[in-house]
Amino acid sequence: RKFLGCINHKKIQATNRNCEVTADVRHDGSEPLVDVMFADGERLIMKGANLTTIEMLTALGSRCNAKELKEEQKSKKKSP
Repeated sequence: RKFLGCINHKKIQATNRNCEVTADVRHDGSEPLVDVMFADGERLIMKGANLTTIEMLTALGSRCNAKELKEEQKSKKKSP
């Protein structure tokens, strides 16, 4: 819940208007799970029972940074 609260914060949402957050809260006793689907189809699945909020935010941030770096490298290759 803390992770969801951080991701839904106005300042965070303002950094990427294309980000859509959908919450599926279940009360069936299953472990907390965060499933992130990126625009390129890649998924990041984090099991909340084993991770802190900071660890989850760090994992998401590093994955986003890696994708951003990859896109920058692609655009540099296309530009002469």
